[in-house]
Amino acid sequence: MSGMTNQNHERRPYKPRMSPDKTYEEINSYVVFWGLFFSVIFALAVGYLCLKIGQTVDAFAPVSVLAMGMAVLFHRKNAFPETVHIQAIASAGTNIIGGAMFILPALYILHIEDVSFLEMVIPIVLGGVLGVFLATVFRRYFCEEMDGVYPFPSGSAAAEVLESDEGSKAHLMLLSGAVAMVYDFVLNSLGWWQELLSTTTFQWGQALADKYKLVFSLDNDAALLGIGYFTGLRYAAIIAAGSFFSWLVCVPIAYYLGGDHMMVVDGTSMLLAEAPVDAVFSQYVRHVGIGMLAMSGIIGLLSMSGVVARVVRRAVSDLFTKSSKKAAGLLRTQQDLPMVQIVFGSLLMTVLFAVFFHIMCSESLTQTMIAFVVVMLFALLLSVVGISSIAFTGNEPVSGMTIFMIIVSAVVMGSAGMHGKAGIVAILMMAAFLCATLAVSGNFMSELKVAYLTGATPKKMQQWQLVSIVLAGVVSVGVVFLLNHAYGFTGDGALAAPQANAMAAIVGPMMDGGDAPWPLYMAGAFFAVILWMMKIPPLAFALGAYLPMGINTPVLVGGLISYFVSHSSKDEKVNAKRLSEGNTVASGFVAGGAIGSLISAVLHIAGIDWFAKAWAASPAATFAGLIAYFVLCIFIYAMAKKAARADA
Repeated sequence: MSGMTNQNHERRPYKPRMSPDKTYEEINSYVVFWGLFFSVIFALAVGYLCLKIGQTVDAFAPVSVLAMGMAVLFHRKNAFPETVHIQAIASAGTNIIGGAMFILPALYILHIEDVSFLEMVIPIVLGGVLGVFLATVFRRYFCEEMDGVYPFPSGSAAAEVLESDEGSKAHLMLLSGAVAMVYDFVLNSLGWWQELLSTTTFQWGQALADKYKLVFSLDNDAALLGIGYFTGLRYAAIIAAGSFFSWLVCVPIAYYLGGDHMMVVDGTSMLLAEAPVDAVFSQYVRHVGIGMLAMSGIIGLLSMSGVVARVVRRAVSDLFTKSSKKAAGLLRTQQDLPMVQIVFGSLLMTVLFAVFFHIMCSESLTQTMIAFVVVMLFALLLSVVGISSIAFTGNEPVSGMTIFMIIVSAVVMGSAGMHGKAGIVAILMMAAFLCATLAVSGNFMSELKVAYLTGATPKKMQQWQLVSIVLAGVVSVGVVFLLNHAYGFTGDGALAAPQANAMAAIVGPMMDGGDAPWPLYMAGAFFAVILWMMKIPPLAFALGAYLPMGINTPVLVGGLISYFVSHSSKDEKVNAKRLSEGNTVASGFVAGGAIGSLISAVLHIAGIDWFAKAWAASPAATFAGLIAYFVLCIFIYAMAKKAARADA
C-alpha cells in the first residue's frame, strides 16, 4: 500500500497550529461538559436517523461549527485547543452508533424480547473501548509514518474546518459551507432536485436496464463531492472501478447465467431474470465485494506484519520501561496512552466479553473459548481493514465486515453445537461487540489524524474518548430500547433499520441450518489476490465493489476536480496553492453538507414533511439535479482558482 502514493498527497511539512514544543490547556471542565453534552445529543439524533433511513451524519462538522460559535459567544481565549477536543469527545456519539444500530434491532426483528438493557449495553461498551485501544496501537503508523500516503479525507476535512476560524480561509469556509448546507437541505428536505441521479429515471435508461441490466447512478450530495476532492483521483478512480465492475460487469453476468434461478424479493418469489437490478446486486454481487473485503483485510494484515511486529516489540519493551522515562524522549504530539495499558486494556475488554458470553450465551467452556478466539482474530483483522478504509476514502464498510464475521461465526459456533434462538443471541452479541470495535477504531483514527494535523495531544484525546465512548454506548442502546417501544422494528409504521434487517436475514436462517454463498465469497477473495498481484490496492477496489454505485461515483467526480485544480497552471507552486484552497472549499462542503443533513434529520424527527415526492421522482427533477450538481462542481473549481489569484 505504501507504494501507491497519490500525487496529490505528498508528505507535507509538519507545522501544526499548536506547536509540539509548547504546552496548551487542552482539557478543562468547559471542554469536558460540552464534549459529553454533544456526544449524547448526536447519539440520540443520529441514532434515530440511522434506524429510520439507514444513514448517519458525522458529528465533527456541526460540533466544530457550534464550538467555534460558542467560543466567540463566551469570549474564550483558548478557543482553538478547546474546540479540537470538544469535537473529538463529541465524535464518540456517532463513532459507536454502528455497533448498536446495525445489530441490536435484529433481536426485536427476530422476536427475541428477553435480552435486557444491561445485556445489550455490555458488548457495545466493551467493543467500543477495545476500538479506542486498537486505534491507539496503530496511530503512529497511519497518522505519522504514512502521512501523505493515506489521504484521510474526513480527518483532513475536520482539520481544515477547525483551522478556518479566522482570516480569509474562514470566509472561504463559511461561504462554501453555507452553499453546501443550503444545497443538501434543499436536496433532503424539499426535493427540488433529485438526489440519486439514475439512468432508470428516463425511458431510455429503464429500457437499457430491462434489456441489458445496465444502470448508472450518482448521489449528488455536496458532502460526498467534498470527500471525493480529498480522496484524490488515484484512489477515487480505483474505488469507482470497483463499483463499475460490480454494476456493469457482474450484474449483467448474473442475469445472463442465472436468469432461471428463483430468488425472493420483498417476500415474493420470482425469477432472477425478472428481479430488480438493486436486488440482484444486494443478494448476489455484493457478496463478491464482501469476499474481496475479507481477503483485502488478510492481505493488508500480512503487508503490515512488520508494523504489527514493531508494535509487539514496543509493547514488550514498554513492559520493562518506566512510562516517565519513555515519555521524556517524545514530543507532546507523539504521546499516546502507555502501551502496557493498551495491551492489558485490550486483553481485559476481550476477557470481560468472554465472561459475559459464557454467562449469557454459552453452554460450555469450549464454546466460550471458541467465541473468544473468533472475536480476537476478527477484531485485529477487520480493524486494519476498517482503519485503512477510513484512511483511503473517509468511509468504513462496517456492516459488510460484520456480515462476513456473522457468516463465519455462525458456521464455527454451529459446529460447536449452537443452534436456534440461543445460537442467534450468541452470534448477535459477538457481532455487537465486533461491530462496535470496528466502528470506533476506524472513526477514532480520523480524530487521531485531526490531532496530528492540528498539534493536539493524542494521549489526552484517547483518554477522554474512552470516557465518552462509555457514555455514548449507554445512550445509543437506550435509543434502540426506547424506539422499539415507541415504533418497533416490525409491522406497519415500524422503523426500517436496514442494516439490522440484513443481519437478521442472514443469522436467522444460518442458525436454523441454512447456508452461505461461499462460492461468491471465494470469487471475491481470489479477485482481491489478482488485484494485489497487479499492484492495484485491493481494499479500495473492494470498497467500490461492495458499496452502491451512487455513493462511489461522486467520489470520482471530486477526485477529477482535484486533479484539474492541481494541473490548472504550469507553475507547481500555484497548483499547490490552488489545491490547498480547494481543500478549504471541500471542507466547507463536508461540514455544510453534514449540517444540512442534520437539519433535515431534525425535521424528520419532528414529523415535518416538505418533500416534493412526485416532482423528485420525475425526469425533470433529474435534469434539475444534473444542473445543480454541475454548478456545485464549477463552484469548487472556480473558488480554488479565484482564491489563488487573489493571493498572487
